[in-house]
Amino acid sequence: MIGPFLYPRRYPPARERRPPVLERLTKKPLGWVVERLAAPLGRWDRARLDTPEVAIPVPDLPPEFAGYRMALVTDLHHGPAVPTRWLERVADRVAELAPDLVVLGGDFISYARSDLDGLEPVLARLRGRDGAVAVLGNHDHWVDPDLVAEVVERSGATVLLNRCRLIRRGPAVLAVGGVDDFTHGAVRPDEAFAGLARDVPRVLVSHNPDLIEYLPAGLRVDVMLSGHTHNGQAHIPLIGVIVAPSQFAATYLHGLKRVGATWLYVSAGVGSGAIPVRWGNPPELPVVLLTSEGPGTGP
Repeated sequence: MIGPFLYPRRYPPARERRPPVLERLTKKPLGWVVERLAAPLGRWDRARLDTPEVAIPVPDLPPEFAGYRMALVTDLHHGPAVPTRWLERVADRVAELAPDLVVLGGDFISYARSDLDGLEPVLARLRGRDGAVAVLGNHDHWVDPDLVAEVVERSGATVLLNRCRLIRRGPAVLAVGGVDDFTHGAVRPDEAFAGLARDVPRVLVSHNPDLIEYLPAGLRVDVMLSGHTHNGQAHIPLIGVIVAPSQFAATYLHGLKRVGATWLYVSAGVGSGAIPVRWGNPPELPVVLLTSEGPGTGP
C-alpha cells in the first residue's frame, strides 16, 4: 500500500517480463495474512455498485460502432476478502446492462492460487454481445500469471497480451487491444496494434493507467481503459484517499481524462485487495459508450 504523498519512482514499462521477486517475498505473504484476518469485516451484501455510463468521442468512428457499449469489470480480487456471491451479483448487473463487450481489467485474484477456486464459473457469466476480453494485473503476476490467464481463457474470455481482437460490424472494424501488466509484464502496445490501418479506431486495455504516459509516439490509441487504483480504496473525511498506487500520485486515480490524443478512463473496480472495506468509495462497473466525433473536433 502506498499513500497519496508517497508513490513509486517513475520508470517506464519493460518489453520483457520482470518477475515480482520482492513482492512475492514481502507484499504477497503480508497481504495473505491481512486479507484473511480482515475478511470478516466485509459487508458485500450492503455494498452499492455504481454503474456510470461514460460517453467517449472517437474521431472518424464508423456509424456501425456509434453507441458501442463496453462494460469494464476490473480488480475483482476474488478470495477471502471478495466472495463469490459478490462477483455473482456483479455478473447479474452486467447481464442487465447488456453491453456489446465485457472488458476484464485484471487483478482477478490477490495473494494465493486457491483464490482461483470457484472463479471460472463467475467469469463465464461476464459476457456481452461480442463476448469478453481480458488483461492481467500485478496481483495476477504475484501469484502465477500463466495460471490465471489459463483460467480466464477457459472461462471463454480472450486474454489480450500485446495483441488485439478485431470486432466487425459489416465492413466496419473496431480494434480492442491489450497489454500485459505495467509493473511486471511484457508491455508492447505497438505490437498490440501491429499491422492495423491507421484509420481503424482503437481501444487499449491496460490494468495500470500509468501506461498512458509511456505510449509510443505516433501510436493511435483513441481510448484506454484501466483500473488498478481502486480510486484510493477508502476516502477518509479531512484526510482524503489512503492509497494512490501510481507513479503520478492522484493524477490518474479515477474517472475520465484526456491525455494527448487519447481518452483514459480509470475505474474504481468491483472488488478490494486485502482489506474488504471501501469507505466513501463504492465499487464501480462503468459502461463506456463510444460516440462519433468528426475530424478535428471534440467536446
